[in-house]
This record gives sequence, C-alpha cells and structure tokens, in this order.
Amino acid sequence: MAVVHALFGWKQSNFSTYEETYYKYGGSINTHPDLVRFFLSQQKINFRFWHCMRDGKIVAAYFDTENKHLGLDVWRDYPISCDEIMIPVDPNAKILLPIRTNKISSHNRENIHNASFWLRKNRQVCYVREGFSVKTTKKRNGELKKFFAEGGESIALNQMSPREIAEIYVKLFKLRFGDGIRCYSKEKIETLFNAVPESVFGNALFFKGNPCALDLVLCGRNDKFLYFDVPNGGVDPAVKGFSPGSLVMWKNILDARALCQSENRKMLFSIGLYKTYWNYKLLWSEALPTGKSFSL
Repeated sequence: MAVVHALFGWKQSNFSTYEETYYKYGGSINTHPDLVRFFLSQQKINFRFWHCMRDGKIVAAYFDTENKHLGLDVWRDYPISCDEIMIPVDPNAKILLPIRTNKISSHNRENIHNASFWLRKNRQVCYVREGFSVKTTKKRNGELKKFFAEGGESIALNQMSPREIAEIYVKLFKLRFGDGIRCYSKEKIETLFNAVPESVFGNALFFKGNPCALDLVLCGRNDKFLYFDVPNGGVDPAVKGFSPGSLVMWKNILDARALCQSENRKMLFSIGLYKTYWNYKLLWSEALPTGKSFSL
C-alpha cells in the first residue's frame, strides 16, 4: 500500500495537516475535521492521513479508516452520510487517488485522473438546485406561511439541546417508518451532536405544540463553501392538510441559502442517493453521478 501511495505521489501525513488542507479546499461532511476529531477521540477507528504535494505545496489530502475505507464509514451507527465522498483538492491540481472507491463526489471529477464518472447513472447523489422558479418559490413560501398561520412553528436545531433533537427525531422516524428501517439510537445522536455543535443545522417543525417534522442536517464549513448534508428525517404522517416533510425541507433550504449569502459562500446541499422510487427528490435537486477510482 505504501508503495502505491509513493508511486501516486502521496506521503503519510497527520491530522493537523489534513485539517489545514480541508479548510483551504473544502470537502464533504464525512471528511470534515470536526467529525474526524470526534472519532479520533473515541479511539475505536484506525485512521491514516495522507497528503500530496506539487512544487513544495500541498494540493490534496485525505484519510482512510481501517486501511481500506475512504472517509468516514459510520453511517450504520451515526447520522453521517456516506453516499459520496469529497476530498480536499486544489481546484487547479490533477492527482491520482491511491485508494479504490465508487463514491467520489462529482465536485472532485476534474481533479482525479484515475476516476471514471461515465456510465454511473446507477449511483447518483442529489444536490439541491441553486435556484427555483418564481412560481415554485411563491408556492412553497405560501405553503409555509399557511402552516405557520394555522398553528405551525419552526425551531432551529441549534436552539435545541442534543437530547431534545434525538428524542424528537427518533419519535418522528418511527412514526414515519415503523420498525421497517433501523433508526439511529438516541444516545449516539446526542453524543455526536454534543461533540460537534457548530455543525448542527436545520429545523424542527411543530404543529399545535407537537413535533411533526425534523431532518437531521449537518453543515461543514471551509473557506470556499458550506456543505449541507441530510442523512434522513422523521415525519408525523397524522398531520393532515400539510406536507410536513416538504415544509421542513423548504425551510432548511431557505435558511441554508440565507446563511451562504450572508457569508458570501457557495452552497452545496446534499439530500442523499437518488433512486427511481425516490423521484420526489428531483423536485428539489439534480442528480449527479459519483465516480469510481481505479488503483494498482
């Protein structure tokens, strides 16, 4: 493995170098230094850090876990998506990635030589559109206004305690899916959100005092853009006359866009994998393929 890294121009590195490179060039939630620091502190996952240099300058960095996974692969236990992986790379650099994966972000496609994005329609990630039509915006804003007028309320997740978020999320998730889909534990949601409070984003919707919709949203900051990620959400299907899941998505998009505009940064907002049975995602987004890397 070390030989392949050397051939591809990579050197073993450390967390500090990785962190600096991430903030300079950006990446996804599952490669964010704050999340990495949390799992390093747990001492349950083995990390290795790598960086690539050109003319004495670091142009890219990444880490692997358990000597095989690119990025954090903890989605089974924690609300951190692993649908795509964006590594920090100088936008003008061309690199060879010495690890195999089929989850390379489309935003890395111009930088990684040994990655293919062709014929990848079976694996796509949905990114919220940069803008919506005047008609759509008016319609969505009207739905939200009606919801508030008839007893609805929105509370930002960063104004709630991690315990409150965990309890509401698990309750709504089970109302939405029953026992058909495994839910994250309250304890792990609470532990993670206590560790990375600056990354917690989004809203919980209440109707007549009762929670009715909540999407877990994490926001990753860097010098170039803000990356928002939604691993999953919970909805109370008993709330009639509204579509709480759509309302909370729209509210989160509005808030994310406003934050990016206030900080003069680009918005990247992932709502996860696209499948034909999730066609509703295309109301909000466009589906972009993930890339597959080839190593020696």
